[in-house]
Amino acid sequence: MFRFLTEKFNPARKQNYFNRWSVATFIIGMAVVFPLLIIFTHLLKAGDHAWGHITSNLLPGYLANTLYLLLGVGFLVFLIGTSTAWLVSTYRFPGSRIMVWALILPIAIPGYILGFTWVAMLDYTSPLYVYLRNNMGVETGQFLFFNILSLPGAIVILSLSLYPYVFLIAKTWFTRQSASISEAGASLGRSTFAVFCKIVLPLARPALVGGVSLALMEVLNDYGVVSYFGVDTFTTGIFTAWFAFGSPVSAIKLSGILMFFVLLLMLTERVQRGNRRYDMVSGSHKPILKKHLSGMAGMMALIVTTLPVLFGFLLPVAMLVYWTWQTAHLVLDNRFFALVQNSFLLATISSVVVVVAAILIGFTIRTFPSKLTRFLARMATLGYAIPGAVVAIGILVPFIWLDLQISTVTSGAIRMLITGTWFTLIFAYMVRFMAVGFNNVESAMEKTSHSLDEASRSLGMTNFQTLRKIVLPLIRPGILSAALLVFIDVLKELPLTLILRPFNFDTLAIRAFEFASDERVAEAAPASLIIILIGLIAVFLLNHTLKNNKL
Repeated sequence: MFRFLTEKFNPARKQNYFNRWSVATFIIGMAVVFPLLIIFTHLLKAGDHAWGHITSNLLPGYLANTLYLLLGVGFLVFLIGTSTAWLVSTYRFPGSRIMVWALILPIAIPGYILGFTWVAMLDYTSPLYVYLRNNMGVETGQFLFFNILSLPGAIVILSLSLYPYVFLIAKTWFTRQSASISEAGASLGRSTFAVFCKIVLPLARPALVGGVSLALMEVLNDYGVVSYFGVDTFTTGIFTAWFAFGSPVSAIKLSGILMFFVLLLMLTERVQRGNRRYDMVSGSHKPILKKHLSGMAGMMALIVTTLPVLFGFLLPVAMLVYWTWQTAHLVLDNRFFALVQNSFLLATISSVVVVVAAILIGFTIRTFPSKLTRFLARMATLGYAIPGAVVAIGILVPFIWLDLQISTVTSGAIRMLITGTWFTLIFAYMVRFMAVGFNNVESAMEKTSHSLDEASRSLGMTNFQTLRKIVLPLIRPGILSAALLVFIDVLKELPLTLILRPFNFDTLAIRAFEFASDERVAEAAPASLIIILIGLIAVFLLNHTLKNNKL
């Protein structure tokens, strides 16, 4: 603390703190952190009657279901993501080149769309079940294999949707590992499987834990799947407390508990890693030569890598296309195109706001480096780890209070100036997805030489001119990546939009979820297909951008 104060008041470093760029960064950072602080400060307040009912009857179920969901999804995404990444990184087999990119495809389908699609496909009236009953005499009952509308069903659906988080990170690590590791294990008489389990997996631990942690944070944020499948978790509990019980205090307390889950998840990995190192010895890297698998081994590898793509993307998308063809004449009207316009406009504005704020913060850290600005940047990116429902509650509480004060001052002439507006929704997206924009922009800036900035200023250019004429053109790929990622995240975001949307305002995600909840899954297909298509386009553009610019 003394060193921090010494740096802060050191005249030589004064300009790093007291300038327009640092002030703007401070304002943005505090605005993003403020909703999270609201949750913590309200945790200490006494609960109401609804909170007593929740703690006595509902909270144990929320806790148990959330833990089971985390454990189940964590195990499955690790199993699917690691095994498929190892196969495509280490072996060549029939179709392996296609599977390298095909295994990424399920990330384009939001979990709630994948969930209600599979429920409809396995329902008593689905085409598959009708065919089995009418042509093969199979008495299916409501569900042929197991009741998918259950906790195990939710675990399977979320795992199929989220395993690409582990696959992408694990594939990158396995591809860059040194072949000398496997050779050393083989020289000791160990089998390939033993080398993988005892050497490769422990060394890949940071990458694998990072991927699993990302997937688990998405599980904590999920509302669509657990709500549709009837699994009561903390996220559904927040909705119940706010809308069904009319108890903001209970919603805030549940949000606070959910925040502790997230923080515990982050801290556990950090503490477990400790000071251990997992890097390679300098100069010891030896590129891996993929082994060729043929015959039964190659066929098994193809089956293992194909199943996640088949169940997580191909079959659901094929069914959505079929339903869209059936219901297009009923759904594709002016109201539908208004949904498309709302969704695209909201996602575009949010992307611009987030990217502009990320550029400002990134350039401030680059030009006026200090502990304070770096701390604010880290705080501003916490929102991505916090579930959308928690962010929404943290924003609603102060904004409702502010609207009440405005209404009091204006004697009721102005009642809802801020709450329930586009401003609230876009601000919430900035809080939630600032990390997505900032990480891409910062990564691009770090690869741009500081000497260019110094040369620009030596020629008399201001900081703004340096940013506009030198830095921005050089980091354009990073800006594009940030904008695309924020755009698709906003487009498919559900819990935050459900809580904060303006009155009589719908998006593609909301309409798809509402149709599915009303058992009109076929009519939800067109909106779902557009969301998936945009996700696929974003993945393609990002891959193209990263390849061409090597970011």
